[in-house]
Parts: sequence; C-alpha cells; structure tokens
Amino acid sequence: MKIKAIIFDKDGTLFDIQRSWSQWCNIFIGKFCKVHALRPELLAQALNFDLESGLFRKDSIFVHGSIDEVIDKVHSVFPKIKRNAIHNALFEDIADTKQVPLTDLQKLFSQLYDFKIGLITNDSEDNALAHLDQHSLIKYFERIFGYDSGYGAKPDSGQLIAFCDQMALEPNEVLMVGDSQYDLIAAKNISMHCLGVLSGTASEDELREHTPHIINSIDVLYPWLVSIHKKE
Repeated sequence: MKIKAIIFDKDGTLFDIQRSWSQWCNIFIGKFCKVHALRPELLAQALNFDLESGLFRKDSIFVHGSIDEVIDKVHSVFPKIKRNAIHNALFEDIADTKQVPLTDLQKLFSQLYDFKIGLITNDSEDNALAHLDQHSLIKYFERIFGYDSGYGAKPDSGQLIAFCDQMALEPNEVLMVGDSQYDLIAAKNISMHCLGVLSGTASEDELREHTPHIINSIDVLYPWLVSIHKKE
C-alpha cells in the first residue's frame, strides 16, 4: 500500500459525532417542533435520534447522510412543511456548533506532513470550513469538499475522484479514512484504499464488509501508517 495522500471524513472521524452534535440536535428538534407545532418524538424518529438518551442511533440519517437526505427525510414525515423552511432551520447556528476532536488534531496533522491531505463530508463545504477553523486546521488541507461543492455526496465517489484529479493522483495512491459505510463504499468503488475507524456509530462488522483495515480511532492512525509502510 503506497500512500501519497489521505482523505478524511469529518463527523465521526475527526470529530466526536455524539459530543459535537447531540446537544445541537436536541435543541433543533425542540425549536423546530415548537415553531411548526409538531410532536418531537416524530421528528426524533425521522432523524433516528433517541430523545431519552439524547444520542443518535447508529442508523441516523443525520450521521451518515447529506443535508439533502436529511431534508428529504424530514419532509417525507412532514410534507406540509416546505423544504426551504427545513433547510433554513437546519442551518441556523449549525456552523457555530462546537466540534469535539477525537484526538489532538494539530499533532496528528503535523505528523502527516509527507502526505497530501483532503477532507470530504456529506455536510456543507461552508460548515466543514467553519468546523475546521474552530481548531485552526484548514492550513493542513489541500482540498475540502462538501455535499454542495459540485461533486456529489457519499456513497457516490465524485468527491474522491475530484480530489484525485486535482491532485494528479491515482485512486490507489490515496487512503480514505472514515467511520461510515458510505465512506468506505465510495472509496472501494474506485479501487481506493480505505481505513475504517470505530469512532462513529457503525459496528466493526459493518465496516469490515468493505475493508480489512480497521482501527479504533484516528488517535492511532500515525502508528498504523508507520506499520503499514514497514511491511512494504
């Protein structure tokens, strides 16, 4: 495995999905339901969010889907509410949501100076930039693509292809690191190396369907890369 570049997913990979987004989701459900006179449990069910524990369930569309998919899901449950109203409510204060890193990201990216670094997310590009900027991380990334950057969203491979094209790399020279089956499917479909991390909501069995390479979290990514290169 000769790696020249690494592409990261954002939520669940770089940042803790539960600690970063659960409080926001709880507030969103309360405010949205109050404005539109809805039953909170119905909206929570649509998002696969557990109101009792205040945590996302593993199959939450918010965890792995794009913003458009989240809007589609909410609209399917509440068809009388216009899609742009759902969109505007979702984006209210979302860029300012405090992101909780899964490791010391400054240290990690400083160790990865030999690699070109990218980020692809099913969140918006503006949100991705804002969330990375919270921790002064933008400087490490060659490219940052959201679902709205013009290359589609995972599990389609458009974002990955665009990164390879713009970096003049072949897919087999790149490693995709993600916590979701969407991340791994997008990579596998173009013969890109992929590494699953167990810091999201997917189980090891679910990720292992798509890659033999699994680590608990990116806090052990650098040692894993060193061990891989030593085997070559």
